[in-house]
Formats: sequence, C-alpha cells, structure tokens
Amino acid sequence: MKRTKVIVPQFTIELPAGMELIATEDRERLEADQQIIWDLNKACEVSGYTRVDMTKILQVFKKQLDIDNGGCVFYPYAGGKYRIESLKFTQFLRNNFPRIMKELKSK
Repeated sequence: MKRTKVIVPQFTIELPAGMELIATEDRERLEADQQIIWDLNKACEVSGYTRVDMTKILQVFKKQLDIDNGGCVFYPYAGGKYRIESLKFTQFLRNNFPRIMKELKSK
C-alpha cells in the first residue's frame, strides 16, 4: 500500500486589539457565573425556552434536577419560587438537548 504525504498549510490569524478566542464551554461558564442562582424567568431568558416549556422540562426531569437528589434545582413548595444553579443547569440543558426536544415535541 502506497502512503501519500499530506501537507497542511499553516497560517496566522491576527485578532483586533481587545479581542480573543474563547471556547464555547468557557464562555457559557463565564456567562452563567455572572448570576449564580436563577429564577424561572432568568432560566427562560438565557435558554430561549418559553415559560411553559421550561416548566415542563423542570417537571419531566425533576428526579434528575431536584437538589434533594443531587441536582441543581430547588423546587418550590408553599408558594415559593424555583431556584436554579446556573452552571449545572446550563450543562444539563446542553447534555440532554435531544431528550428535552423529544419531551417538548410530545406536548
């Protein structure tokens, strides 16, 4: 078998002053760290899900998300409010996107 050597060209890209590249995951972490604990409205705003869809996500995945089970969501009781840890919740949404879409599709 004859091997072919592939030459990959190298080039340099100069970024404008004050600009830098950052990995998506690092950017998301920085954005999530700006506000560590979210309410339901902030979770909807950041994720792009409607309030109805977010409520369904929180209910369908309650076993996984509940802080009593090691998750990142405090579920309200007696008229309280959801409290959502931003970084872990963002990771949950990213890692479970196909499952979430499947659940939302089955409305």
